[in-house]
Amino acid sequence: FILEIVESLKEHLIEGTALAALVVWFFLRSVRSTLIISLAIPVSLMGAIAVIYFSGFTLNSLTLLALLLLIGVVVDDAIVVLENIHRHQQIDPDPVAAAINGSREVVFAVIAATLSLVAIFAPVIFLSGVIGQFFRSFAVTVTFGVLVSLFVSLTLTPMLCARYLRVAKRHGRLYHLFDRIFVSMDRGYRRVLDAALGHRWLVVALTLATVASTGAFLAGLGKTFVPDQDEGRFMVFVRTALGSSIDYTDSRLRLVEQILFGHKEIVTEFAAIGLGSAGQVNQGLVVVRMAPRELRTRSQQEVLAELRQELQTVPGARVFAVPYPIVSGQRGDPLQFVLAGDSVAEVGRLSRELQGRLASIPGLGRLDTDLQLDLPQMVFRPDRERIAAAGLTSRDVALAVNLLTGGVDVGRFNDDPGDGERYDIRAKAKEGAFAQPADVGGIFLRARDGQLVRLDSVARFDRRLGPAVIGRFDLKYSATFFGTPAVPLGEAVEAVRAAAAEILPAGYQVKLIGQAEEFQRTQQVMVFTFALALVLLYMVLAGQFNSFLQPAIIMLAQPLAITGGVAALWATGQTLNIYSMIGLILLIGLVAKNSILLVDLTNQRRAQGMRIDEALRDACPIRLRPVLMTSATIVLALAPAAFGLGAGSETNQPLSIAVIGGMISSTLLTLVVVPAVYSLIERRREAGAS
Repeated sequence: FILEIVESLKEHLIEGTALAALVVWFFLRSVRSTLIISLAIPVSLMGAIAVIYFSGFTLNSLTLLALLLLIGVVVDDAIVVLENIHRHQQIDPDPVAAAINGSREVVFAVIAATLSLVAIFAPVIFLSGVIGQFFRSFAVTVTFGVLVSLFVSLTLTPMLCARYLRVAKRHGRLYHLFDRIFVSMDRGYRRVLDAALGHRWLVVALTLATVASTGAFLAGLGKTFVPDQDEGRFMVFVRTALGSSIDYTDSRLRLVEQILFGHKEIVTEFAAIGLGSAGQVNQGLVVVRMAPRELRTRSQQEVLAELRQELQTVPGARVFAVPYPIVSGQRGDPLQFVLAGDSVAEVGRLSRELQGRLASIPGLGRLDTDLQLDLPQMVFRPDRERIAAAGLTSRDVALAVNLLTGGVDVGRFNDDPGDGERYDIRAKAKEGAFAQPADVGGIFLRARDGQLVRLDSVARFDRRLGPAVIGRFDLKYSATFFGTPAVPLGEAVEAVRAAAAEILPAGYQVKLIGQAEEFQRTQQVMVFTFALALVLLYMVLAGQFNSFLQPAIIMLAQPLAITGGVAALWATGQTLNIYSMIGLILLIGLVAKNSILLVDLTNQRRAQGMRIDEALRDACPIRLRPVLMTSATIVLALAPAAFGLGAGSETNQPLSIAVIGGMISSTLLTLVVVPAVYSLIERRREAGAS
């Protein structure tokens, strides 16, 4: 499965590179320009791969996903530089002078945009917990990749433009066709810009209404830790009643195997009984492998949903089919929690009551628990007076019972020559001698006078139920619950908390573990990361623009992007998980580039003596094409992953959809909102200064 993910992402890398090059050719209508921009992709990616190597990371699903994202990001700076040089070459016939002047005009915007993206990933690198382990390599790869792309765009790209980029005097039909499209687009944008500058407060009101809709989309968005993946493998846990023999458990496992092999998607399985430290023979495990994705029509999730219904019909056993765990050594159920308290009996009673309440909630499904308090036991009660009268001691009786039922090590053995190992020699009764509890009472003991005495004449056995395993959590008695809810994990967690609050007395609590615990921690970490990323972005922009107000104007793109990203996740039926959350954090840095390009050139035009609205009407149409190009390259680079093609698409898809949705909404709205707000703020500031 891991190799399939890597191969799928390699294909996406090639497809994304080709689509990014196609965008450049469409907008610039020049093969030379396309080749110059395309050259920035492998150079920047090789720099990122070098960082992966020297940082000790591997080419895994996350670092390859970072490289896929970099295809759209690294060409942004090169596109801005090349497009501006191309525009200068149409005015200045000297290619070297055009390259120098064109690069100099955008160097500030390129540096500011790159540093804004680096500032976003600074907090991601230092995240703790599972999410930190997940995305540290991703953040490092993207951070150094964009720094390499900055170096390439300010050195290699201008040099290649000066030597090879030329403005053609004659053009073909296709060029003129595209030119008419761009001229119409430019005229249309100028009309929209004039309308926005003429109705600035209306634009602000509509923007606020758009951002406010984010809450409605978030409310309808399911929340979970990680999306379900089709790994082509899963596990089935089988538990029979406590006290069941190994033969009975084996018979239940065979019924489970019959159900499993009734599905053509399943090709192999491995079953075992008595695994784990306790070695209980009433518990079994089946490891199941499915056919490769291309050889079956149904996903793993579809097969599991059907199997869970069928496995409930196995008589005399509780059977649960669960995905493979993210961390080995644990169960893979998404919903895991512990009920802990001071009394093992009370924990048992509360666990049964809580399990009953949760079973009645639609969407939570069946819950498994490790609570084992009903093991049939025989308690040995010696009659010391009868033992003494029979000429025996308590030690004689205890030794005989222990030796025959459990066995006693009486020596050690090793071959000579042998394998270097020594083996214990254990003496015990013949296998099958104690098939019934009454057989234990038939043990004969030899008294000191040589007489044989039956065990049941000097002792009795009381039958009762007791714990097979006593669970502990945080030094308290505990019962652990496992479940695979049909509803999103966030909704299931809230249902568990609500039910526990109704029935648990003081001193007893429910504690989330596994994915549920990490989901809760991730929500807290992400809120902090979002806040820190916004603060760092503001600080970088304030330092770059030497202003406290203009960074706020630039950062208007962020809420518009978040709205688009969340709306895209909601529309495509995705959930808010760690991958889509990282995509939303990415948007904070990515969409700042468009605003920076608009504000920076507007400031340059005002420095040349233009008035505010005049500068906006001149600068924004000039920056229209690079803004659309940079956004389109990111969108198309991530498009193969967003379509959910190939292995591992369940994790790549949420991030890609969030970024694409945010880039589209932010690009379209930023071109209108930023000029309107810039005009409002700068006019008021000029009026206050005068």
